[in-house]
Amino acid sequence: MKKLLDRGFRKEFLETGFNIIDKLFINRILLYYSMYDVALIHPPSVFDFRKMNYTFASPISDVVPSMPVFDMYPLGFFSLATYLEERGVKTGIFNLAALMLLDENFDAIQYLKSIKAQVYAIDLHWLVHAHGAIEVARLIKELHDAPVVLGGLSTTYYWHELLEKYPWIDYLFLGDSTENAFYQFYEFITKNRKVSEIPNLAYRNPEPKANTIIAPAKLDEYRPKYDIITRVFAQSGIENALPWAEFLKDPIVGIITYKGCLFNCITCGGSNFAYQRFRRTCLGFKSPKAVFDEFKEIIERLKVPVFFIGDLQALGRRYIEELMISLRNERADVPLIFEFFYPPNEELLRLYRSAGERVLVQISPEDPDETTRIKFGRRYTNSILLKFAKNASIFDRVDYYFMVGLPDQRPKTNLGSFYIGLYKATSNRANAFVAPLAPFIDPGSLAFENPNKYGYKILARTLEEHRELLTKKPWYMMLNYETEFMDRRALAKATYDAAYDLAKAKVELGQLDEKFLEELELSCKNLEGGVTRKRELYPSTNVPIRPKLYDELFGHNL
Repeated sequence: MKKLLDRGFRKEFLETGFNIIDKLFINRILLYYSMYDVALIHPPSVFDFRKMNYTFASPISDVVPSMPVFDMYPLGFFSLATYLEERGVKTGIFNLAALMLLDENFDAIQYLKSIKAQVYAIDLHWLVHAHGAIEVARLIKELHDAPVVLGGLSTTYYWHELLEKYPWIDYLFLGDSTENAFYQFYEFITKNRKVSEIPNLAYRNPEPKANTIIAPAKLDEYRPKYDIITRVFAQSGIENALPWAEFLKDPIVGIITYKGCLFNCITCGGSNFAYQRFRRTCLGFKSPKAVFDEFKEIIERLKVPVFFIGDLQALGRRYIEELMISLRNERADVPLIFEFFYPPNEELLRLYRSAGERVLVQISPEDPDETTRIKFGRRYTNSILLKFAKNASIFDRVDYYFMVGLPDQRPKTNLGSFYIGLYKATSNRANAFVAPLAPFIDPGSLAFENPNKYGYKILARTLEEHRELLTKKPWYMMLNYETEFMDRRALAKATYDAAYDLAKAKVELGQLDEKFLEELELSCKNLEGGVTRKRELYPSTNVPIRPKLYDELFGHNL
């Protein structure tokens, strides 16, 4: 029976993509009769958010493709599942957060009980999962007599506290590349290898102990392979493995091009400064061929926009040329999305534009004031940005991202008029978004480690303090910081004011209607009460905006 279901699922998945969500009962049957070597489980931000009435909308979730419970799992699930499956380790992906959103009556505890595996691995990559990851780990330990493992950049930062305070967590994986280490760990579990020989692993001996972290410079060996991901989705059940709850409505797939960063944006936990904690002293990258092969495998299975994560300028012009030529020759009928950390020159922009029929680009000026922008770590002036805007008018769309919560900002904004200038310079092919720096300044960032130097006050230091913040209401009380000029409530009001100013500009330009502006005005006046719309600052759209959490997967917390 199971073989028949698996074969049928794989065939239909290949033919129709993910459009089989209605067959939920088949997913449940597959799960019930399956035994996994490794179960990768993605928790909600807070467990159980439904009992806490936690699903209120907020500006935190307006520029990511997931809800306030942050139901999108890291792309590292794909590379880890690929690496393990290639070596005969049966792996399942289970997006608990998305399932809890899709069905308000979903029994999360019974579901966790039904997942049978030798090892349970939970991501604590983004700190917004500090509550959910630890609670899901506790439940799994109670339900199953098996090792419970956490991993991710937040895990790496707080590894000692995790092992010291939460006895139901057995092992931690540290650093940004743990595929090989995890396979060695699985052999340790099944074949009694020495735990001290496994890189990137933290454990109790009996006190917390961490082995050497290895950060490989070449990543081709660790890229996802989508024929294998297809199999993992099939054996997990499509419903169980959705990347996020609304993936079927607004799908997009990201390709990690490199790990590490050359920049030092002061609040970013994946900056050059922060990555030194993860022992990454140089960029780890995939070759242009590996990136293109990954792209080709994606579009052979799914006709969805593909987002290339990371500014390729960090890898050099020759790298960009090789990749763009391959993409151009493929002539794929999907949108291609590229991001820039610094405005490229006109010649380079034309090279990007040649990659496909539909090409979108994104950049984050962060603030209209160039002095504030440069202090934050985005080292280019408004004249350079305006020149970029004019040169970028050759693209189908240019997205500009702005942030509230930078240290030198004041509550007042001229964002609307600034955007009108960019919009016109980009020949009416632009869009813009603004959101709070939320919910946390990243641990390990320059601002977190030296807040006084950078104009911040940090309100939570430990993992447990961040866990407590995540349960606070209204949404702005989750913030782990204040600035020299704004407390948390002032930051919230400044966010709404900036969003309203930007929305007025969009109405003037014909990008938004007056009705949405009226709805936004109600949100601005009701800071304490919350709203009913899932998107507060921007209306829903079938055109993908930048998945900011994909950036954060690599530390590019723009």
